[in-house]
Amino acid sequence: MASEVFKNEMARRFVEVVKYLMMSEAVSSKTDIGLLMNQPLQVVSKLLTGQRIITLEQTQMLILNTNINAHWFIAGEGLMLKEQSSSVKESKMAYYINGNRSSKAIAAMLPLVSDLEERIEELKKEKRTIIEQLVGLEISLNELNKERSTTNPPSKKSP
Repeated sequence: MASEVFKNEMARRFVEVVKYLMMSEAVSSKTDIGLLMNQPLQVVSKLLTGQRIITLEQTQMLILNTNINAHWFIAGEGLMLKEQSSSVKESKMAYYINGNRSSKAIAAMLPLVSDLEERIEELKKEKRTIIEQLVGLEISLNELNKERSTTNPPSKKSP
């Protein structure tokens, strides 16, 4: 059975891979990660939050469908990418992931950021719905006021 340390390291490296793939624009969402691994979004979310450990089959699919170095992914040794591209974006990412000590904190926040982005989109939709309802209410109120003014002309009070 795998040790807790190994499980945590695998989870951390999975989050780093997802972060790399998202920032390098190889994928645009957790759903895309799931497609690479032949897994539903819920599984990817649980892997990112550490609720599940990545299986050998999932690891194999991820490595086969990306440029991730299998030795780095399993052992944590060497470079994350199989071959270093001359792409400036990928070079910056390799430096960022391998050289920046705060990447652990950022990797831990990535699932939270993704969830927050989804929630923001939901809130934007709710806001649009509420605005549409308010506009409808305002129109109805204006029509009601017009009806009142035509059916009940203002009375003149004598002093």
